[in-house]
Amino acid sequence: MSAGGWQLHSAAPAAAEAALPRTERVHQHVKKLLELQKVDLEITSLTRDIDALPAEQQKRRRKLDELDRVLAEKRLAMQKCELDSRALDKAVRGNDDEIKRLNERLNIVRNNAEYQATLFQIEAVRKDRDVTQDECLKLIESLEVLKAEAATAEAAAAEERKVFDAFLAEADKLRASRAGAIGEARGRRQAMTDGVPPDLLKEYDGLYKARQNLAVARVQDSFCQGCYNKITMNDVSRLMGGTAIVRCGSCQRLLYLAT
Repeated sequence: MSAGGWQLHSAAPAAAEAALPRTERVHQHVKKLLELQKVDLEITSLTRDIDALPAEQQKRRRKLDELDRVLAEKRLAMQKCELDSRALDKAVRGNDDEIKRLNERLNIVRNNAEYQATLFQIEAVRKDRDVTQDECLKLIESLEVLKAEAATAEAAAAEERKVFDAFLAEADKLRASRAGAIGEARGRRQAMTDGVPPDLLKEYDGLYKARQNLAVARVQDSFCQGCYNKITMNDVSRLMGGTAIVRCGSCQRLLYLAT
C-alpha cells in the first residue's frame, strides 16, 4: 500500500523461514508442531500488514482531526473578527450621526457658552470616532490575514482527507485480496492441530507469540538455534532418541535435531 507512505510487506514467507530443515528421529508431536509453524509463518506473513492497519488508521485519523481542529479555529477566529469589525463600523457610523446632530445644534444655540459646550462635545465624539475607526481598520487587516490562514488550513485538511480516503480504500482492497489465502491457510492450520495435546498446543501458541514467531527451534552442534545457548548433553541424548519432548533450558523453545 502506497497511500501517504504506507508500505506493504511481502505476503510470501521469507525463504529462510519456509525452508525449514529436514528432520529425523523427531517426536511425533514436535514434528506436527514444526509443520504447524510453517503454516503459522505463512499466516503471519499474510496478516502482518492487515494487523497493522488499525493503528495506522488511528494515526492518520488523529492527523486529519488535528487539521480539522486548526481549520475550525481559523474559521471561528475569522467569524469573530468579522462580527467585531461590523460592530465597530456600526459604532463609527453612530459617531458620524452624533457629530452631524451636534453640528446642526450649533445653528440653534442661544449663547456662546452653549456653543462652546457643543463644540467640545463634537471634538470628544470625533476623537472617539477616530479611535474606533482605527480599531476597525486593524480588524479588517487582521481579517484578511485570517482568511488567508483559513484558506491554507482548508487546503491542507482537504489534501489530507484525500490521502486518508485513499488509505481506507487500499486497506479494504488489501483485506479483500488476502481474505481467501488467509482463510485457506487457517483451514489447513486447524486440520494440522488434530492429534496434538491441547496443553502442548497452548504452550506452542504462547511460544510462537513470545519468541518472535519461532516456537520450535532446531539444535545444531548442541546449540539451540533460537537463542544460541548450549543445551545439556542429556537433552541432546533425549533428542537423539526421538521419544521425548525437549525444551531449551534458556528460552523454553521446543527443540529438535536436524540432519
